[in-house]
Amino acid sequence: MVSVHEIAIACPAERVGALLDRFDEPDSPCWPHAAWPRDAFEGPLRVGALGGHGATRYRVLAYRPGRELVFRFEAPRGFDGVHGLRVEASEAGTTVTHFTRLRLSPYHYCMWHCVVRWVHDALIGDLLDGLERHLSGTVTRPRRWKRRVHLFRHALGGSRLLVDNIKSIWRKA
Repeated sequence: MVSVHEIAIACPAERVGALLDRFDEPDSPCWPHAAWPRDAFEGPLRVGALGGHGATRYRVLAYRPGRELVFRFEAPRGFDGVHGLRVEASEAGTTVTHFTRLRLSPYHYCMWHCVVRWVHDALIGDLLDGLERHLSGTVTRPRRWKRRVHLFRHALGGSRLLVDNIKSIWRKA
C-alpha cells in the first residue's frame, strides 16, 4: 500500500524545514492539535527516537534536519513499512510530501481500506493545510473531511478529544 500527499507552498524551503525540525514539540505548528492526538516522542527528535500517536507507534529511521524525516512502524503489529515527510525546494517555493509505504497483514489491509485510510488522509490533509496556513497566512485549497471521517471519529472517540481540548483551553484562561 502506498499513500502520497503533497502540497506546494510559496515559501522558502528553509522556513518549511525549520518547522519540520519542530515536529515533536508540544506546540509545533506541524501538528493539527485541535483535531488529532499529538505525536509525542521519547526524548528529542533524532534517529532511533520512539514516538507516535494513539495506538500507532514508530521509530525515527532517518532524519536530515530541515529536509526529511522518515519513520519505521513499530505498532500495530500488522503494519510493516515506513512513512515520512520530505521538504524540497521548487520553482514555486517548496513542495512538502508526506508518504506512507506499508505491507499490511490481511486484517490490517481490510481495516486500512475500510477505515484507517480515510482518517489518515484527513489527518495528513489537516497537517498540510496547517503548514500552509502557518507559513503563508492562508490555505489555497482547504481539504474537507469526508462524512465517513466524522462518523469514524465519533465512533472511535474523536468527540472526546474535542472536549479534552476545550477543557485544556479553559484551564489556561
